[in-house]
Amino acid sequence: YIADILVLISSSSFTMPPKNKKARQDPSQDTPKHVKQLNGEMLYTYLALCKRELDTSKDVGSGLSKASWAKIREEYNAKFNITRELKYFSNVWFYQKAKYNAWTWLLRRTGNGFNAETHTFHLPPEEWDALIKINENVGTFRKCGLLHEDLMKAIFANRVATKHV
Repeated sequence: YIADILVLISSSSFTMPPKNKKARQDPSQDTPKHVKQLNGEMLYTYLALCKRELDTSKDVGSGLSKASWAKIREEYNAKFNITRELKYFSNVWFYQKAKYNAWTWLLRRTGNGFNAETHTFHLPPEEWDALIKINENVGTFRKCGLLHEDLMKAIFANRVATKHV
């Protein structure tokens, strides 16, 4: 029995799994950089799944239950044929909520600088600089609007706190 184990260990196809849990996960899944790059169909799908879970579940309060996060993870991973862990979805939630909050803050602060047709802000560079000094999250809206504004509003409006996954 031990000889079989030694042969297995010495073969080139066998590697011992890492001892700590963090080393076993693909770190690229959970980085803020990858969360920030989520857009297009993947972002829309994520937001639509979150909204559906908020609308159909009995989750009360500001966030989603573990069961809802598990459904979102399963459907999202199946649709895009990828493997994302729950931490990734939590990171996306917090990042998108911060974007939505920055967007609403900017709407309240600028009023006349918002173009309702293009859903963008047209402000002089010095005003942008001043606003970004107050709230660095608004810098992302200097060149573009808020993607999927209606879904973001449905998900994050009136949610004052968030539940951790």
